[in-house]
Amino acid sequence: MLQFRLAAPLLLTLCSATTMAESVERINIHASRTALAEADVLASISVLEREDILARQAADLPALLAQLPGINLSRDGGRGQSTGLYLRGGNTGYTLVLIDGVRAGSATTGAKALSMVPLELIERIEVIRGPRAAWYGADALAGVIVISTRQGQGAELQLNAGSYGQAAADLALGQQLGALQLNSAFGYSRADGFDVRDGLDPDRDGYQQRFAKFAAALTTVAGDFNAQFDINSGTYQYDTAWGTEDQGDVLHRSYIFGWQYAADQLQQQAQLSRSLDDETSFGPDSRSPFVTEREEFNYQANLALSEALNWLAGVNWYSEDVQRSGVGYLESRRINRALFSGVHLKQDSWLLEGSTRRDLTDQYGANNTWQLAAGYRFAEHWLVRTSRGAAFKAPTFNDLYYPGSGNAELAPERSIADEIAVSYQVANGGFELAWFETQVQDLIQFDMTSFRPENISRARLSGVEFAVTAELGSLTQQLAYTLLNTKNQLSGQRLVRRPKHTLHWRLEQQWQALSAFVTADYQSDTYQGDFASRSELGGFTLWGLGLAYQLQPALTLRAKVDNLLDKQYQTSDGYNTAGVNLNLSLQYRLF
Repeated sequence: MLQFRLAAPLLLTLCSATTMAESVERINIHASRTALAEADVLASISVLEREDILARQAADLPALLAQLPGINLSRDGGRGQSTGLYLRGGNTGYTLVLIDGVRAGSATTGAKALSMVPLELIERIEVIRGPRAAWYGADALAGVIVISTRQGQGAELQLNAGSYGQAAADLALGQQLGALQLNSAFGYSRADGFDVRDGLDPDRDGYQQRFAKFAAALTTVAGDFNAQFDINSGTYQYDTAWGTEDQGDVLHRSYIFGWQYAADQLQQQAQLSRSLDDETSFGPDSRSPFVTEREEFNYQANLALSEALNWLAGVNWYSEDVQRSGVGYLESRRINRALFSGVHLKQDSWLLEGSTRRDLTDQYGANNTWQLAAGYRFAEHWLVRTSRGAAFKAPTFNDLYYPGSGNAELAPERSIADEIAVSYQVANGGFELAWFETQVQDLIQFDMTSFRPENISRARLSGVEFAVTAELGSLTQQLAYTLLNTKNQLSGQRLVRRPKHTLHWRLEQQWQALSAFVTADYQSDTYQGDFASRSELGGFTLWGLGLAYQLQPALTLRAKVDNLLDKQYQTSDGYNTAGVNLNLSLQYRLF
Protein backbone atom coordinates (compact mmCIF):
# COMPACT_ATOMS: atom_id res chain seq x y z
CA MET A 1 0.00 0.00 0.00
CA LEU A 2 3.07 2.26 -0.09
CA GLN A 3 2.12 3.73 -3.46
CA PHE A 4 -1.34 4.83 -2.25
CA ARG A 5 0.00 6.44 0.92
CA LEU A 6 2.44 8.46 -1.19
CA ALA A 7 -0.11 9.39 -3.87
CA ALA A 8 -2.77 10.76 -1.55
CA PRO A 9 -0.84 13.84 -0.30
CA LEU A 10 0.29 14.61 -3.85
CA LEU A 11 -3.29 14.74 -5.10
CA LEU A 12 -4.39 16.84 -2.14
CA THR A 13 -1.52 19.25 -2.74
CA LEU A 14 -2.28 19.49 -6.45
CA CYS A 15 -6.02 20.04 -6.05
CA SER A 16 -5.61 22.62 -3.28
CA ALA A 17 -3.00 24.65 -5.16
CA THR A 18 -4.37 24.76 -8.70
CA THR A 19 -7.67 26.57 -8.38
CA MET A 20 -6.48 29.62 -10.30
CA ALA A 21 -3.63 28.02 -12.26
CA GLU A 22 -3.31 28.34 -16.02
CA SER A 23 -2.29 25.55 -18.35
CA VAL A 24 1.26 25.43 -19.73
CA GLU A 25 1.65 24.52 -23.40
CA ARG A 26 4.50 22.16 -24.20
CA ILE A 27 5.02 20.83 -27.70
CA ASN A 28 5.23 17.17 -28.71
CA ILE A 29 6.31 16.44 -32.28
CA HIS A 30 6.63 12.67 -32.52
CA ALA A 31 3.51 10.99 -31.08
CA SER A 32 1.60 11.90 -34.27
CA ARG A 33 4.57 12.96 -36.44
CA THR A 34 3.46 16.60 -36.19
CA ALA A 35 3.79 19.49 -33.75
CA LEU A 36 0.96 19.38 -31.21
CA ALA A 37 0.48 20.96 -27.82
CA GLU A 38 1.25 18.23 -25.32
CA ALA A 39 -2.27 18.59 -23.90
CA ASP A 40 -3.71 17.68 -27.34
CA VAL A 41 -1.74 14.45 -27.80
CA LEU A 42 -3.99 11.38 -27.71
CA ALA A 43 -1.34 9.07 -26.25
CA SER A 44 0.48 8.50 -22.98
CA ILE A 45 3.74 10.44 -23.24
CA SER A 46 6.58 11.62 -21.03
CA VAL A 47 8.90 14.47 -22.06
CA LEU A 48 12.25 15.29 -20.48
CA GLU A 49 14.06 18.46 -21.51
CA ARG A 50 17.78 19.06 -20.92
CA GLU A 51 17.19 20.73 -17.56
CA ASP A 52 15.02 17.79 -16.44
CA ILE A 53 17.78 15.35 -17.42
CA LEU A 54 20.42 17.28 -15.47
CA ALA A 55 18.18 17.69 -12.42
CA ARG A 56 17.48 13.95 -12.11
CA GLN A 57 21.22 13.11 -12.05
CA ALA A 58 20.65 9.61 -13.42
CA ALA A 59 23.71 7.38 -13.78
CA ASP A 60 22.95 6.54 -17.42
CA LEU A 61 20.13 6.52 -19.96
CA PRO A 62 18.47 3.26 -18.79
CA ALA A 63 18.44 4.51 -15.19
CA LEU A 64 16.81 7.76 -16.35
CA LEU A 65 14.13 6.00 -18.41
CA ALA A 66 13.34 3.64 -15.53
CA GLN A 67 12.02 6.62 -13.53
CA LEU A 68 9.16 7.10 -16.00
CA PRO A 69 5.74 5.38 -15.95
CA GLY A 70 5.39 2.01 -17.65
CA ILE A 71 9.13 1.22 -17.86
CA ASN A 72 11.16 -1.38 -15.98
CA LEU A 73 14.67 -2.73 -16.53
CA SER A 74 16.65 -5.94 -16.19
CA ARG A 75 20.39 -5.29 -15.98
CA ASP A 76 23.19 -7.79 -16.54
CA GLY A 77 25.52 -5.80 -14.32
CA GLY A 78 26.25 -2.07 -14.17
CA ARG A 79 27.00 0.77 -16.58
CA GLY A 80 27.94 -0.43 -20.05
CA GLN A 81 26.58 -3.96 -19.60
CA SER A 82 23.54 -5.35 -21.39
CA THR A 83 20.20 -3.89 -20.28
CA GLY A 84 16.69 -5.06 -21.14
CA LEU A 85 13.96 -2.40 -21.26
CA TYR A 86 10.32 -3.47 -20.99
CA LEU A 87 7.77 -0.81 -21.93
CA ARG A 88 4.29 -1.76 -20.72
CA GLY A 89 5.49 -5.35 -20.47
CA GLY A 90 6.64 -5.61 -24.09
CA ASN A 91 9.92 -7.27 -25.03
CA THR A 92 13.00 -5.07 -25.43
CA GLY A 93 12.67 -5.25 -29.21
CA TYR A 94 9.07 -4.02 -29.04
CA THR A 95 10.22 -0.43 -28.43
CA LEU A 96 11.48 1.59 -31.39
CA VAL A 97 14.36 3.96 -30.60
CA LEU A 98 14.78 7.06 -32.78
CA ILE A 99 17.89 9.22 -32.40
CA ASP A 100 17.51 12.52 -34.25
CA GLY A 101 14.74 10.88 -36.28
CA VAL A 102 16.86 7.88 -37.33
CA ARG A 103 16.06 4.27 -36.40
CA ALA A 104 18.71 3.06 -33.99
CA GLY A 105 19.75 -0.48 -33.19
CA SER A 106 21.23 -3.63 -34.59
CA ALA A 107 19.43 -5.62 -37.29
CA THR A 108 20.85 -8.86 -35.86
CA THR A 109 19.50 -8.37 -32.32
CA GLY A 110 16.61 -6.06 -33.18
CA ALA A 111 17.26 -3.64 -30.30
CA LYS A 112 19.36 -0.61 -29.36
CA ALA A 113 22.04 -0.92 -26.65
CA LEU A 114 20.72 1.96 -24.54
CA SER A 115 23.41 1.59 -21.88
CA MET A 116 25.97 2.94 -24.37
CA VAL A 117 23.96 6.01 -25.43
CA PRO A 118 25.65 8.93 -23.58
CA LEU A 119 23.32 11.09 -21.50
CA GLU A 120 25.72 13.99 -21.99
CA LEU A 121 24.75 14.12 -25.67
CA ILE A 122 20.99 14.30 -25.14
CA GLU A 123 18.92 17.49 -25.39
CA ARG A 124 15.40 16.04 -25.20
CA ILE A 125 13.64 12.69 -24.70
CA GLU A 126 10.07 11.80 -25.62
CA VAL A 127 8.69 8.44 -24.50
CA ILE A 128 5.45 7.45 -26.25
CA ARG A 129 3.72 4.51 -24.56
CA GLY A 130 1.46 2.33 -26.69
CA PRO A 131 1.81 1.11 -30.29
CA ARG A 132 2.89 3.60 -32.94
CA ALA A 133 3.33 1.17 -35.84
CA ALA A 134 0.76 3.09 -37.91
CA TRP A 135 3.20 6.02 -37.86
CA TYR A 136 6.60 4.31 -37.64
CA GLY A 137 6.16 0.70 -38.79
CA ALA A 138 7.75 -2.41 -37.31
CA ASP A 139 9.43 -2.34 -33.89
CA ALA A 140 6.96 0.22 -32.46
CA LEU A 141 4.70 -2.47 -30.99
CA ALA A 142 5.03 -1.28 -27.37
CA GLY A 143 6.03 2.33 -27.96
CA VAL A 144 8.70 4.73 -29.17
CA ILE A 145 11.64 6.41 -27.43
CA VAL A 146 12.64 9.58 -29.29
CA ILE A 147 16.05 11.09 -28.48
CA SER A 148 17.17 14.51 -29.73
CA THR A 149 20.84 15.36 -29.33
CA ARG A 150 22.38 18.64 -28.17
CA GLN A 151 21.58 21.72 -30.26
CA GLY A 152 21.79 24.72 -27.93
CA GLN A 153 23.81 27.95 -28.02
CA GLY A 154 27.05 28.75 -26.21
CA ALA A 155 29.60 26.44 -24.62
CA GLU A 156 29.11 24.04 -21.73
CA LEU A 157 31.73 21.93 -19.96
CA GLN A 158 30.82 19.12 -17.57
CA LEU A 159 33.10 17.02 -15.35
CA ASN A 160 31.99 13.92 -13.49
CA ALA A 161 33.51 11.53 -10.93
CA GLY A 162 32.10 8.81 -8.72
CA SER A 163 32.28 5.39 -7.14
CA TYR A 164 33.62 2.30 -8.92
CA GLY A 165 36.25 4.43 -10.68
CA GLN A 166 33.67 6.49 -12.58
CA ALA A 167 35.08 9.54 -14.42
CA ALA A 168 33.77 11.58 -17.35
CA ALA A 169 34.22 14.87 -19.18
CA ASP A 170 32.24 16.40 -22.04
CA LEU A 171 32.06 19.68 -23.94
CA ALA A 172 29.12 20.99 -25.99
CA LEU A 173 29.43 23.99 -28.34
CA GLY A 174 26.81 25.93 -30.28
CA GLN A 175 27.17 29.07 -32.39
CA GLN A 176 24.77 31.07 -34.60
CA LEU A 177 26.48 32.75 -37.57
CA GLY A 178 23.75 34.61 -39.41
CA ALA A 179 21.65 31.99 -41.18
CA LEU A 180 24.08 29.20 -40.21
CA GLN A 181 23.84 27.28 -36.92
CA LEU A 182 26.83 25.14 -35.88
CA ASN A 183 26.87 22.55 -33.09
CA SER A 184 29.41 20.08 -31.82
CA ALA A 185 29.87 17.89 -28.77
CA PHE A 186 32.69 15.70 -27.47
CA GLY A 187 32.91 13.41 -24.48
CA TYR A 188 34.73 10.62 -22.69
CA SER A 189 33.69 8.42 -19.79
CA ARG A 190 34.98 5.32 -18.05
CA ALA A 191 34.53 3.19 -14.95
CA ASP A 192 36.34 0.29 -13.30
CA GLY A 193 32.96 -1.24 -12.45
CA PHE A 194 32.44 -4.27 -10.22
CA ASP A 195 32.38 -8.06 -10.59
CA VAL A 196 29.20 -8.73 -12.57
CA ARG A 197 28.86 -12.46 -11.77
CA ASP A 198 30.22 -14.38 -8.81
CA GLY A 199 32.33 -17.49 -9.40
CA LEU A 200 33.12 -16.96 -13.10
CA ASP A 201 35.87 -14.41 -13.62
CA PRO A 202 36.76 -12.60 -10.38
CA ASP A 203 37.59 -9.21 -11.83
CA ARG A 204 35.99 -5.81 -12.23
CA ASP A 205 33.81 -5.40 -15.29
CA GLY A 206 34.07 -1.81 -16.41
CA TYR A 207 33.73 0.23 -19.58
CA GLN A 208 35.19 3.10 -21.61
CA GLN A 209 33.31 5.35 -24.03
CA ARG A 210 34.08 8.19 -26.43
CA PHE A 211 31.65 10.21 -28.52
CA ALA A 212 31.62 13.18 -30.91
CA LYS A 213 28.96 15.03 -32.87
CA PHE A 214 29.19 17.67 -35.59
CA ALA A 215 26.07 19.38 -36.99
CA ALA A 216 25.21 22.35 -39.19
CA ALA A 217 21.85 23.90 -40.09
CA LEU A 218 21.28 26.56 -42.75
CA THR A 219 18.15 28.67 -43.24
CA THR A 220 17.40 29.71 -46.84
CA VAL A 221 14.42 30.84 -48.92
CA ALA A 222 14.19 27.25 -50.20
CA GLY A 223 13.85 25.86 -46.68
CA ASP A 224 16.00 24.78 -43.75
CA PHE A 225 18.83 22.36 -44.52
CA ASN A 226 20.79 20.39 -41.95
CA ALA A 227 23.64 17.90 -41.92
CA GLN A 228 24.99 15.87 -39.02
CA PHE A 229 27.69 13.32 -38.30
CA ASP A 230 28.12 11.52 -35.01
CA ILE A 231 30.30 8.70 -33.73
CA ASN A 232 30.05 6.79 -30.48
CA SER A 233 32.56 4.07 -29.59
CA GLY A 234 33.53 2.16 -26.50
CA THR A 235 34.58 -1.04 -24.80
CA TYR A 236 32.82 -2.92 -22.02
CA GLN A 237 33.62 -6.04 -20.00
CA TYR A 238 31.20 -8.73 -18.87
CA ASP A 239 31.06 -12.23 -17.39
CA THR A 240 29.54 -15.21 -19.16
CA ALA A 241 29.34 -18.97 -18.67
CA TRP A 242 29.48 -19.47 -22.48
CA GLY A 243 32.90 -19.55 -24.14
CA THR A 244 35.90 -17.34 -23.43
CA GLU A 245 34.67 -14.01 -24.79
CA ASP A 246 34.27 -11.50 -21.96
CA GLN A 247 34.73 -8.10 -23.60
CA GLY A 248 32.90 -6.14 -26.26
CA ASP A 249 33.80 -3.31 -28.60
CA VAL A 250 30.94 -1.02 -29.67
CA LEU A 251 30.92 1.46 -32.54
CA HIS A 252 27.95 3.49 -33.76
CA ARG A 253 28.31 5.93 -36.62
CA SER A 254 25.61 7.89 -38.45
CA TYR A 255 25.25 10.48 -41.21
CA ILE A 256 22.06 12.55 -41.50
CA PHE A 257 20.94 15.04 -44.15
CA GLY A 258 17.62 16.81 -43.74
CA TRP A 259 15.38 19.46 -45.27
CA GLN A 260 12.29 21.30 -43.99
CA TYR A 261 10.08 23.80 -45.78
CA ALA A 262 6.91 25.62 -44.71
CA ALA A 263 4.66 27.66 -47.02
CA ASP A 264 1.21 28.80 -45.93
CA GLN A 265 -0.72 25.72 -44.82
CA LEU A 266 1.79 23.16 -46.19
CA GLN A 267 4.82 21.89 -44.30
CA GLN A 268 7.26 19.42 -45.83
CA GLN A 269 10.30 17.60 -44.54
CA ALA A 270 12.68 14.96 -45.83
CA GLN A 271 15.58 13.08 -44.25
CA LEU A 272 18.23 10.76 -45.62
CA SER A 273 20.42 8.82 -43.21
CA ARG A 274 23.02 6.09 -43.08
CA SER A 275 24.01 4.42 -39.85
CA LEU A 276 26.40 1.66 -38.83
CA ASP A 277 26.12 -0.51 -35.72
CA ASP A 278 29.23 -2.56 -34.93
CA GLU A 279 29.57 -4.79 -31.87
CA THR A 280 32.44 -7.24 -31.57
CA SER A 281 32.74 -9.69 -28.70
CA PHE A 282 36.22 -11.02 -28.03
CA GLY A 283 38.36 -12.94 -25.56
CA PRO A 284 41.72 -14.70 -25.39
CA ASP A 285 40.68 -17.45 -27.84
CA SER A 286 37.98 -16.02 -30.13
CA ARG A 287 36.50 -12.96 -31.78
CA SER A 288 32.86 -12.51 -32.97
CA PRO A 289 32.04 -9.38 -35.01
CA PHE A 290 28.48 -8.32 -35.84
CA VAL A 291 28.31 -5.29 -38.12
CA THR A 292 24.98 -4.04 -39.50
CA GLU A 293 24.21 -1.01 -41.61
CA ARG A 294 20.91 0.77 -42.18
CA GLU A 295 20.07 3.28 -44.90
CA GLU A 296 16.80 5.19 -44.55
CA PHE A 297 14.78 7.82 -46.38
CA ASN A 298 11.75 9.65 -44.95
CA TYR A 299 9.47 12.20 -46.53
CA GLN A 300 6.28 13.64 -45.11
CA ALA A 301 3.91 16.54 -45.82
CA ASN A 302 1.54 18.22 -43.36
CA LEU A 303 -1.40 20.13 -44.79
CA ALA A 304 -3.67 22.31 -42.64
CA LEU A 305 -7.02 21.80 -44.38
CA SER A 306 -8.63 24.18 -41.88
CA GLU A 307 -7.96 25.59 -38.44
CA ALA A 308 -9.42 22.41 -36.97
CA LEU A 309 -8.25 19.72 -39.40
CA ASN A 310 -4.70 18.66 -40.23
CA TRP A 311 -3.74 15.94 -42.74
CA LEU A 312 -0.38 14.19 -42.97
CA ALA A 313 1.04 11.72 -45.49
CA GLY A 314 4.47 10.36 -46.25
CA VAL A 315 6.78 7.60 -47.43
CA ASN A 316 9.44 5.61 -45.58
CA TRP A 317 12.12 3.39 -47.10
CA TYR A 318 14.93 1.61 -45.32
CA SER A 319 17.34 -1.26 -45.92
CA GLU A 320 19.09 -3.40 -43.31
CA ASP A 321 22.35 -5.10 -44.19
CA VAL A 322 24.47 -7.53 -42.16
CA GLN A 323 27.85 -6.46 -43.50
CA ARG A 324 30.04 -8.71 -41.39
CA SER A 325 29.36 -11.33 -38.75
CA GLY A 326 31.05 -14.03 -36.75
CA VAL A 327 28.58 -16.55 -38.20
CA GLY A 328 27.09 -17.04 -41.65
CA TYR A 329 23.48 -15.90 -42.24
CA LEU A 330 21.38 -17.44 -45.03
CA GLU A 331 20.14 -13.92 -45.85
CA SER A 332 22.01 -10.74 -45.00
CA ARG A 333 19.89 -7.91 -46.44
CA ARG A 334 16.25 -6.84 -46.48
CA ILE A 335 14.32 -3.79 -47.61
CA ASN A 336 11.16 -2.20 -46.21
CA ARG A 337 8.97 0.24 -48.16
CA ALA A 338 6.03 2.03 -46.59
CA LEU A 339 3.27 4.58 -47.17
CA PHE A 340 1.49 6.25 -44.26
CA SER A 341 -1.25 8.81 -43.77
CA GLY A 342 -3.22 10.31 -40.92
CA VAL A 343 -5.54 13.09 -39.81
CA HIS A 344 -5.89 15.10 -36.61
CA LEU A 345 -9.10 17.02 -35.80
CA LYS A 346 -9.57 19.51 -32.98
CA GLN A 347 -13.17 20.74 -32.87
CA ASP A 348 -14.63 22.46 -29.82
CA SER A 349 -14.10 20.01 -26.94
CA TRP A 350 -13.33 17.04 -29.21
CA LEU A 351 -10.00 15.64 -30.37
CA LEU A 352 -9.99 12.92 -33.04
CA GLU A 353 -7.10 11.15 -34.72
CA GLY A 354 -6.71 8.34 -37.23
CA SER A 355 -3.73 6.89 -39.07
CA THR A 356 -2.88 3.97 -41.30
CA ARG A 357 0.33 2.54 -42.75
CA ARG A 358 1.20 -0.14 -45.29
CA ASP A 359 4.65 -1.78 -45.07
CA LEU A 360 6.02 -3.98 -47.84
CA THR A 361 8.97 -6.18 -46.85
CA ASP A 362 11.09 -8.61 -48.84
CA GLN A 363 10.17 -11.56 -46.63
CA TYR A 364 6.58 -10.99 -45.50
CA GLY A 365 4.89 -9.01 -48.22
CA ALA A 366 2.39 -6.36 -47.14
CA ASN A 367 1.57 -5.59 -43.50
CA ASN A 368 -1.18 -3.08 -42.68
CA THR A 369 -1.36 -1.23 -39.37
CA TRP A 370 -3.77 1.40 -38.10
CA GLN A 371 -4.56 3.63 -35.11
CA LEU A 372 -7.77 5.35 -33.96
CA ALA A 373 -8.03 7.71 -31.00
CA ALA A 374 -10.57 10.14 -29.55
CA GLY A 375 -10.49 12.62 -26.69
CA TYR A 376 -13.07 14.85 -25.02
CA ARG A 377 -12.52 17.82 -22.69
CA PHE A 378 -15.44 17.46 -20.31
CA ALA A 379 -14.23 20.32 -18.06
CA GLU A 380 -11.47 22.91 -17.96
CA HIS A 381 -8.03 21.22 -17.70
CA TRP A 382 -9.64 17.74 -17.92
CA LEU A 383 -9.33 15.27 -20.82
CA VAL A 384 -10.66 11.75 -21.20
CA ARG A 385 -9.37 9.75 -24.16
CA THR A 386 -9.42 6.28 -25.68
CA SER A 387 -7.48 4.59 -28.46
CA ARG A 388 -7.07 1.30 -30.30
CA GLY A 389 -4.20 0.36 -32.58
CA ALA A 390 -2.67 -2.53 -34.50
CA ALA A 391 1.07 -3.19 -34.72
CA PHE A 392 3.52 -5.80 -35.94
CA LYS A 393 7.18 -6.71 -35.47
CA ALA A 394 9.26 -8.58 -38.01
CA PRO A 395 11.66 -11.28 -36.71
CA THR A 396 15.30 -10.23 -36.43
CA PHE A 397 18.15 -11.71 -38.46
CA ASN A 398 19.16 -13.68 -35.37
CA ASP A 399 15.61 -15.06 -35.03
CA LEU A 400 15.54 -16.11 -38.67
CA TYR A 401 19.02 -17.12 -39.70
CA TYR A 402 21.41 -17.58 -36.77
CA PRO A 403 23.20 -20.87 -37.55
CA GLY A 404 21.97 -23.75 -35.42
CA SER A 405 19.20 -21.79 -33.73
CA GLY A 406 17.45 -19.68 -36.40
CA ASN A 407 13.98 -20.37 -37.76
CA ALA A 408 13.36 -19.02 -41.27
CA GLU A 409 9.66 -19.98 -41.03
CA LEU A 410 8.86 -17.44 -38.31
CA ALA A 411 5.87 -15.14 -38.85
CA PRO A 412 5.83 -11.51 -37.68
CA GLU A 413 4.44 -10.82 -34.21
CA ARG A 414 1.14 -8.91 -34.31
CA SER A 415 -0.81 -7.04 -31.67
CA ILE A 416 -3.99 -5.15 -30.93
CA ALA A 417 -3.75 -2.58 -28.13
CA ASP A 418 -6.44 -0.62 -26.28
CA GLU A 419 -6.11 2.31 -23.89
CA ILE A 420 -8.47 4.46 -21.82
CA ALA A 421 -7.11 7.42 -19.85
CA VAL A 422 -8.12 10.54 -17.95
CA SER A 423 -5.81 13.46 -17.25
CA TYR A 424 -5.76 16.83 -15.51
CA GLN A 425 -3.08 19.41 -16.42
CA VAL A 426 -2.37 22.88 -15.03
CA ALA A 427 0.70 25.10 -14.70
CA ASN A 428 1.91 23.70 -11.38
CA GLY A 429 1.25 20.02 -12.02
CA GLY A 430 -1.23 17.44 -13.09
CA PHE A 431 -1.95 13.75 -13.13
CA GLU A 432 -2.88 10.98 -15.55
CA LEU A 433 -4.53 7.64 -14.93
CA ALA A 434 -4.40 5.16 -17.84
CA TRP A 435 -5.60 1.59 -18.36
CA PHE A 436 -4.03 -0.42 -21.19
CA GLU A 437 -4.22 -3.90 -22.68
CA THR A 438 -2.23 -5.46 -25.51
CA GLN A 439 -2.94 -8.84 -27.08
CA VAL A 440 0.11 -10.26 -28.92
CA GLN A 441 -0.34 -13.02 -31.50
CA ASP A 442 2.42 -15.25 -32.93
CA LEU A 443 4.64 -14.30 -30.01
CA ILE A 444 8.23 -15.34 -30.77
CA GLN A 445 9.62 -17.37 -27.90
CA PHE A 446 12.80 -19.45 -27.68
CA ASP A 447 11.88 -23.12 -27.38
CA MET A 448 14.33 -25.13 -25.24
CA THR A 449 13.22 -28.40 -26.88
CA SER A 450 13.87 -27.48 -30.51
CA PHE A 451 16.54 -24.95 -29.43
CA ARG A 452 15.25 -22.28 -31.77
CA PRO A 453 12.63 -19.47 -31.66
CA GLU A 454 9.05 -20.50 -32.43
CA ASN A 455 5.67 -18.78 -32.97
CA ILE A 456 4.17 -20.90 -30.26
CA SER A 457 2.24 -18.68 -27.89
CA ARG A 458 0.08 -15.66 -27.33
CA ALA A 459 0.60 -13.08 -24.65
CA ARG A 460 -1.62 -10.63 -22.84
CA LEU A 461 -0.10 -7.44 -21.44
CA SER A 462 -2.38 -5.28 -19.33
CA GLY A 463 -2.15 -2.82 -16.53
CA VAL A 464 -2.71 0.60 -15.04
CA GLU A 465 -0.38 3.61 -15.01
CA PHE A 466 -0.69 6.51 -12.63
CA ALA A 467 1.54 9.59 -12.72
CA VAL A 468 1.22 12.82 -10.74
CA THR A 469 3.31 15.98 -10.40
CA ALA A 470 2.51 18.68 -7.85
CA GLU A 471 4.34 21.96 -7.21
CA LEU A 472 3.64 23.97 -4.07
CA GLY A 473 5.91 26.99 -3.93
CA SER A 474 9.50 25.71 -3.91
CA LEU A 475 8.46 22.10 -3.17
CA THR A 476 7.89 19.59 -6.00
CA GLN A 477 6.63 16.02 -5.72
CA GLN A 478 6.49 13.46 -8.51
CA LEU A 479 5.13 9.93 -8.42
CA ALA A 480 4.82 7.27 -11.12
CA TYR A 481 3.17 3.91 -10.37
CA THR A 482 2.56 0.99 -12.74
CA LEU A 483 0.47 -2.11 -12.10
CA LEU A 484 1.38 -4.68 -14.76
CA ASN A 485 -0.07 -8.09 -15.52
CA THR A 486 1.66 -10.20 -18.18
CA LYS A 487 0.66 -13.71 -19.16
CA ASN A 488 1.80 -16.31 -21.66
CA GLN A 489 -1.63 -17.57 -22.63
CA LEU A 490 -0.27 -20.94 -23.75
CA SER A 491 1.48 -21.87 -20.51
CA GLY A 492 -0.42 -19.58 -18.12
CA GLN A 493 2.91 -18.30 -16.76
CA ARG A 494 3.72 -14.61 -16.45
CA LEU A 495 6.47 -13.24 -18.68
CA VAL A 496 10.04 -13.12 -17.41
CA ARG A 497 11.59 -10.10 -15.70
CA ARG A 498 8.38 -8.07 -15.53
CA PRO A 499 7.43 -6.94 -12.00
CA LYS A 500 3.76 -6.59 -11.20
CA HIS A 501 4.32 -3.36 -9.25
CA THR A 502 6.79 -0.54 -9.87
CA LEU A 503 6.80 2.84 -8.17
CA HIS A 504 9.05 5.89 -8.46
CA TRP A 505 8.75 8.80 -6.03
CA ARG A 506 10.73 12.04 -5.98
CA LEU A 507 10.52 14.99 -3.57
CA GLU A 508 12.55 18.13 -4.34
CA GLN A 509 12.99 21.35 -2.35
CA GLN A 510 14.51 24.55 -3.75
CA TRP A 511 16.20 27.24 -1.62
CA GLN A 512 17.49 29.97 -3.93
CA ALA A 513 20.86 28.59 -5.18
CA LEU A 514 20.50 25.23 -3.39
CA SER A 515 18.17 22.34 -4.16
CA ALA A 516 17.89 18.88 -2.61
CA PHE A 517 15.85 15.81 -3.48
CA VAL A 518 15.11 12.34 -2.19
CA THR A 519 13.91 9.42 -4.30
CA ALA A 520 12.38 6.01 -3.64
CA ASP A 521 12.20 3.31 -6.34
CA TYR A 522 10.21 0.17 -5.61
CA GLN A 523 9.90 -3.00 -7.68
CA SER A 524 8.03 -6.17 -6.72
CA ASP A 525 9.29 -9.72 -7.34
CA THR A 526 9.95 -10.99 -10.88
CA TYR A 527 9.67 -14.38 -12.56
CA GLN A 528 13.03 -15.30 -14.15
CA GLY A 529 12.05 -18.45 -16.05
CA ASP A 530 11.97 -22.15 -15.25
CA PHE A 531 15.58 -22.65 -16.43
CA ALA A 532 17.04 -19.90 -14.24
CA SER A 533 18.94 -20.83 -11.08
CA ARG A 534 16.25 -18.93 -9.17
CA SER A 535 12.87 -18.81 -10.87
CA GLU A 536 11.82 -15.87 -8.67
CA LEU A 537 13.79 -12.80 -7.62
CA GLY A 538 12.51 -10.83 -4.66
CA GLY A 539 11.31 -7.25 -4.76
CA PHE A 540 13.27 -4.30 -3.41
CA THR A 541 13.18 -0.58 -2.62
CA LEU A 542 16.11 1.70 -3.45
CA TRP A 543 16.56 5.12 -1.87
CA GLY A 544 18.52 8.01 -3.33
CA LEU A 545 19.60 11.46 -2.21
CA GLY A 546 20.77 14.38 -4.35
CA LEU A 547 21.95 18.00 -4.06
CA ALA A 548 22.60 20.80 -6.53
CA TYR A 549 24.25 24.11 -5.67
CA GLN A 550 24.71 27.04 -8.06
CA LEU A 551 28.13 28.37 -7.00
CA GLN A 552 28.01 31.12 -9.63
CA PRO A 553 25.50 31.97 -12.38
CA ALA A 554 27.56 29.85 -14.79
CA LEU A 555 28.81 27.18 -12.36
CA THR A 556 26.73 24.40 -10.78
CA LEU A 557 27.86 21.57 -8.50
CA ARG A 558 25.74 18.43 -8.23
CA ALA A 559 26.01 15.35 -6.00
CA LYS A 560 23.93 12.20 -5.76
CA VAL A 561 23.99 9.01 -3.72
CA ASP A 562 22.31 6.01 -5.35
CA ASN A 563 21.24 2.91 -3.40
CA LEU A 564 21.64 4.91 -0.22
CA LEU A 565 21.00 1.94 2.10
CA ASP A 566 23.34 -0.40 0.15
CA LYS A 567 20.55 -2.80 -0.81
CA GLN A 568 21.69 -6.13 -2.25
CA TYR A 569 19.37 -7.00 -5.14
CA GLN A 570 19.22 -8.41 -8.68
CA THR A 571 16.99 -7.73 -11.68
CA SER A 572 18.50 -10.49 -13.85
CA ASP A 573 19.22 -13.87 -12.30
CA GLY A 574 22.87 -14.25 -11.33
CA TYR A 575 23.95 -10.71 -12.21
CA ASN A 576 25.12 -8.39 -9.47
CA THR A 577 24.13 -4.74 -9.25
CA ALA A 578 25.83 -1.68 -7.79
CA GLY A 579 25.79 -1.07 -4.06
CA VAL A 580 25.80 2.38 -2.47
CA ASN A 581 27.57 4.77 -4.83
CA LEU A 582 28.32 8.48 -4.97
CA ASN A 583 28.49 10.67 -8.05
CA LEU A 584 29.76 14.28 -8.27
CA SER A 585 29.47 16.56 -11.30
CA LEU A 586 30.51 20.11 -12.10
CA GLN A 587 28.76 22.03 -14.89
CA TYR A 588 30.26 25.23 -16.26
CA ARG A 589 28.62 27.37 -18.96
CA LEU A 590 31.54 29.16 -20.59
CA PHE A 591 29.35 31.54 -22.65
